[in-house]
Amino acid sequence: MKTAIVIGGGIAGCSTAYALAKRGTHVTLIERQTALAQGASGNPVAMLYPKFNSGKSILSDVASAGFSYTHSLLKQCSNAQQLYDICGQIQLAFNAREQAKQQASLNNKTAHTAIEWLDAVQLSEKANIPLSMDGLWLPEAGWVKPQQLCAQLTQSDNIHCITNTEAITVQQNVSQWQVTLAKQSLLADIVVICNANDIKQFPQCQHIAITPVRGQVNFFTENALSQPMHTIVCTDHYLSPAIDGIHAIGTSYAPNDLNPNLSAEDTQSNLSALNAISTALFNQLDSSSVTGRVAWRSATRDYVPLAGQLIDEQALRKKPPRYNDNPADLPWLTGLYVNAGHGSKGMITAPMCAELIANQINQEPFVITHRLASALNPSRFLLRDIGLKRMTQNLFTF
Repeated sequence: MKTAIVIGGGIAGCSTAYALAKRGTHVTLIERQTALAQGASGNPVAMLYPKFNSGKSILSDVASAGFSYTHSLLKQCSNAQQLYDICGQIQLAFNAREQAKQQASLNNKTAHTAIEWLDAVQLSEKANIPLSMDGLWLPEAGWVKPQQLCAQLTQSDNIHCITNTEAITVQQNVSQWQVTLAKQSLLADIVVICNANDIKQFPQCQHIAITPVRGQVNFFTENALSQPMHTIVCTDHYLSPAIDGIHAIGTSYAPNDLNPNLSAEDTQSNLSALNAISTALFNQLDSSSVTGRVAWRSATRDYVPLAGQLIDEQALRKKPPRYNDNPADLPWLTGLYVNAGHGSKGMITAPMCAELIANQINQEPFVITHRLASALNPSRFLLRDIGLKRMTQNLFTF
């Protein structure tokens, strides 16, 4: 039986453990917090909707593929009605730029997900609250409870969770990998690093371009006007329907801001977004009921997630390949992988990336195209920096 150590207990780590365990791999999942899904995956609810560009791009292809994969994964969950809801999403055309972007998406038909343009009256009927703007209707969007999903993904005899413990080092040890913890060391055939912004604590990941992005979400108790709301409604922020009696409104976006405390400025920004979405709801708001939560996403330089096998940076720089060399001959670190850098869309992209890594480990057909798998490789920045951009587009031609 193969053995694996997964570092990080958010949605990336839990979905990776799940993808490996269902193939018979014995997985040890290490989380430094006292429970799973306490970081960016720790919000009470997460929104499930892809953001499409007006033209075809890697980002829109990744979003579409991940959105479809998460849908199929959720359908396999045993307590689906308590875990998630495909309630639909309204994307309001809140300014001229957004309206043009939405029209381009409709004209170019770049989205693989159903989208429809509706006027304000029609959208108000969908949402069951008064809305004043036209926009897009995405019937396949919805929300999920991240902590419950992570708990369900790790309910396997093949997964052993160790919480309140930090992985300190990752080193090759003959034919296996050794992960050093505070009080012990573990050996495994495979290590998958899934600890978001902390991946750079390991020397093997130093070349990866990743940035912590602070996000604040605010919450408020439902009221008589908001309680009937059926759908997610978005501008450049999102408003969730009441889930367990609570609405979520967010979220701020602040790269390299490490302030762990709630910000009055961010709260005001979120509430201003609520006002833009529905002045009627904003006017009914009980300000004393507003709470909030801060977490840090991990964003990459190109906003594309990180998923796949790592390359040995020292060996690559010592003997740089030619642009036309076979990617199979690169100094791959056998058995060492990364699943991170998902920004604000981890619930959509992380499970698909976990499946891709399991495909690679088990030499299976990929869940996505080789082109997309190449674009996701965590060592793509290293290859680009030494002048091998073209090679990053075709890492799986062998």
